[in-house]
Amino acid sequence: MKRFITIITAILALSSCIKNDIPYPIVELDILDLQVEGAIDEPVIDRVNRTVSFTLAENVDIRHVKITSITYSENATPSRDMVGSFDMRSPQYVTLSLYQHYEWVITATQNIDRRFNVVGQIGQTEWDVTRNIAKAYRRSDFGLDTVTVTQLRFGPKPEYDYPDASTIRDFSNAEHTQTAIVDSYGRREIWRLIVEPKEVAIDITRTVAGAEVIWLKAVGIDGAQTGFRYREKGSNEWIEAEKEWYTSQGGIIEAALRHLKTKTEYEIIGYAITDNGEQLSNIYSATTTDKMALPNSGFEEWSYSDSVYYPYLDIQNSWWGTGNPASKVAGINLTTPLKEGLAEGKTGTCAQLWSQKASVMGIGKFAAGNLFTGSFDRIVGTHGLVAFGRKFDLRPTALRGWVKYNRGIIDNCPSGTNPKIPGIGSPDRGSIYIALGDWDYNVYGGNPESPVLVDTRDESTFFNSSNAGIIAYGELIFNESCDWYEFEIPIEYRDFDRIPTHIIIVASGSSYGDYFVGSAQSIMWLDDFELVYDYK
Repeated sequence: MKRFITIITAILALSSCIKNDIPYPIVELDILDLQVEGAIDEPVIDRVNRTVSFTLAENVDIRHVKITSITYSENATPSRDMVGSFDMRSPQYVTLSLYQHYEWVITATQNIDRRFNVVGQIGQTEWDVTRNIAKAYRRSDFGLDTVTVTQLRFGPKPEYDYPDASTIRDFSNAEHTQTAIVDSYGRREIWRLIVEPKEVAIDITRTVAGAEVIWLKAVGIDGAQTGFRYREKGSNEWIEAEKEWYTSQGGIIEAALRHLKTKTEYEIIGYAITDNGEQLSNIYSATTTDKMALPNSGFEEWSYSDSVYYPYLDIQNSWWGTGNPASKVAGINLTTPLKEGLAEGKTGTCAQLWSQKASVMGIGKFAAGNLFTGSFDRIVGTHGLVAFGRKFDLRPTALRGWVKYNRGIIDNCPSGTNPKIPGIGSPDRGSIYIALGDWDYNVYGGNPESPVLVDTRDESTFFNSSNAGIIAYGELIFNESCDWYEFEIPIEYRDFDRIPTHIIIVASGSSYGDYFVGSAQSIMWLDDFELVYDYK
């Protein structure tokens, strides 16, 4: 018996010395879905940065937001229960654990339509919601002892209860201030309303120059007749801006001066016609930029190597990329030069984008015929990774070119595809889009030249029009077949305070190709792309 115990003890001692060197598998854990009471849209789930964001309706109490359900990756263990009521004025954090730990951040935004406007106001009201202050500027010749408040709103009634605007009139005290008491959801807030006199009837607050356009923004008297004049620096003759070039709303005037010379300095002045006659702003200046043509814009330059077509003569001077390096394993090229069937009057070659299923021995993936600014990055298994973007710091107004499209019926759709994506038997669609942005390759996974990496294994990397790096964007969707015609895609600027660093142009015969969904009969032909730098 003692010998048996000794053997057992020895075995236990030996087992305690055995090291577990088997590595744990890497299993990334995600939030897959989130349902929120009072959200006005679907949550945005970013798997790269591990964030979930949603927008609340303005009548929701942001201090008591109800998360009704949340779905995680299989076998994930959350660090806390995220179903219940939460104060979403601050981000909520939850860590998902299995073999590793992944911290996720859940945030909410709420856009409340607050209004405080007065007769004779100049520009828009300034809101400081952290300190409960609203400030409006008013023409100094109107006085402050009897102010007519035209709009007063802190939120929707009956959730918000606030005083009648007609009771708030006298702002002639030293601080030009009145107090408004607001009750909402059983809580009381005190707001400071300020009406500050301002001498200037109009002032230009933004001048941003393109190659042949200068974008302006000004603040002026709400409802007054306003406008702009401009001239080349050194000239004595002012030119009146056309009325259709600008819009005015709530004292904010925005304009786009057109048909300008490149690399030329211009002077701009704004005016407002009031009871005291015409009042002028200070003179501001802006210098237009140069223009840049797209390299290989006619798709005449191609090379052929190792059974692959490339839309450039040599890789050192490449601008466009395709998915051909991934499809070569199946012996096909998705994007090729074509000499026949060009648009009338065109010569040379166009680019043919043919969506196909690239398979070897019956195993493979559907791939959309595509062409993009950037480069093919690498192949991982049966997945292709591409890097979008080329360096570019100008501000064009449109993308112009020639296109022909044959629209097929979707015949490829993997099982488990997002149900929002059209399935087998639905019409396919093509797309061309252009984006200017300031993407950081450290954030978007690419490289300094082509900063946005798209990995078909990860939907969170798919490029879309809500991408945070976008400064300006335009797209054209093809919902039917068409013969050759000249298209023009207007570029809409979302932010004039940021300067573009890169340009992304993507054309696809099957716009759901990232999901391996599309039709092998969908073909797009492209020719003579051109960046436009002026408005008509």
